[in-house]
Amino acid sequence: MLPGFGAPECKAFFPLFKGCAEIMSNKWIDVISNSKEQSAVLDMSAWLSRTTLDAIGEVAFDVRFGSLDNNEHALARAYNNMMVDIFGSPSDMQVFFQGVSRYIPSRILEYIGKRSKNPRIVRMREAGNIITSVAKQIVKDKAEVLLQGKGNRDVFSLLGGCTASFRFSRSDKSTVKANMDADAKAKMTEEEMLAQMRTILFTGHETTSTTISWALLELAKNPEIQSRLRAEIREAEATMHKRGDAESTIADFDMPYAAAVIKEVLRFSPAAYHVYRYATQDDILPLSQPITTRFGKVIHELPIPKGTRIVTSIAAYNRNKDLWGKDAHMFNPERWLDGAAKEKKTTSLGVYSNLMTFGSGVRACIGWRFAVIEVQAFLTELVGKFEFALTDKSKWVRREACMVMAPTVEGEVENGVQLPLRVSVAH
Repeated sequence: MLPGFGAPECKAFFPLFKGCAEIMSNKWIDVISNSKEQSAVLDMSAWLSRTTLDAIGEVAFDVRFGSLDNNEHALARAYNNMMVDIFGSPSDMQVFFQGVSRYIPSRILEYIGKRSKNPRIVRMREAGNIITSVAKQIVKDKAEVLLQGKGNRDVFSLLGGCTASFRFSRSDKSTVKANMDADAKAKMTEEEMLAQMRTILFTGHETTSTTISWALLELAKNPEIQSRLRAEIREAEATMHKRGDAESTIADFDMPYAAAVIKEVLRFSPAAYHVYRYATQDDILPLSQPITTRFGKVIHELPIPKGTRIVTSIAAYNRNKDLWGKDAHMFNPERWLDGAAKEKKTTSLGVYSNLMTFGSGVRACIGWRFAVIEVQAFLTELVGKFEFALTDKSKWVRREACMVMAPTVEGEVENGVQLPLRVSVAH
């Protein structure tokens, strides 16, 4: 998968991301211009989810989903509120089942998944069928193009050119069967390829739209930060126009304050709030700070037996006061500019600015550059053109832990993910 997510490839996607954001911003301008107040209350989550879905379709698969223009698009409907519907506000029985499910044989779990009439499982099954169907159609449409060597610079074409080849079988003309790499271990089966595609479709839009939503909420809460960021964006745009460049690149928006805001959003509101790890062998976990037991014994390391399941809290690490200072629970981009974010670091962790947001080690998020660049493209477009303000309802936005940390409104959780903000054209 690495060829599709290298630094040069991800940087080249910036104009495509910004183009998708521009399509959405043009629609916002239409809505605002038709309003008497010359502003409108828009649900950031709904707009961003559909737009980032279109973006991942274009950038990852060179496919135009058009979900921004079509509210009834099958894929958009499948993803709409999916995580809240399936994992949000679980009952005691559901929490119990999640805990014991790892002890249940996989065949039984598969049977439950196929037969159960539990609303959450039905929702999961229906969404899974739609998403898999879309993934298969993409493979079917793209295989012939890749075989002819006509792939674009999207992630799928890069995978097709660097890691996967296609052969036509009698039953399915575009089943992914083999790999041009001589190393058999690198080959992907059909199910592996579809699984990777499902993962890219979901994580490539859901986590990013969630991150951008939280970013816009914090900017609405902090007008001075929003104004400073907008001034920096417009200065960069002015420099670009002065040169006479028609299309922007990521280098045009290499801005220190924007980078600080993005890092702070990723620290303060990580879309994934924890990550699971499983010990495949006995190990020893050294502790950064010793633990004193109630019997007075001081422990400097913990034995981790094979098979231990570890839940690492990304959110807790990202707000650890020993690492980030006494204001760790405050949104403060300045910490990335005045050196405060580096002063207390004793260990290098993660793939991006010592944050745990994208994980760490060999299983860190492969698409972290992809995500950062997409967030940068969207914030550059949206903050440069619009001003965001709180509404009465947005003051009651709460965090719903449902595999991702989704914004919902207190008292309206049953309405699913929503983040209403008042939007006007910035002057």
